Amino acid sequence: MNRIIDKPVILNGAMVARKTMNLSSSFDHRVIDGMVAAEFIQTIRGYLECPATLFVE
Repeated sequence: MNRIIDKPVILNGAMVARKTMNLSSSFDHRVIDGMVAAEFIQTIRGYLECPATLFVE
């Protein structure tokens, strides 16, 4: 994970500053398939964007 910074984004037709963070990872493709790794990263992204989903069954 990298640091959180303010970046300009378009929201409802207006440019506003939003907090963003780059998330990177590396996987050994001899051990894990790239599709599984991508699904894992998307799941982590979802939890970071909406932490309340951690408590939903």
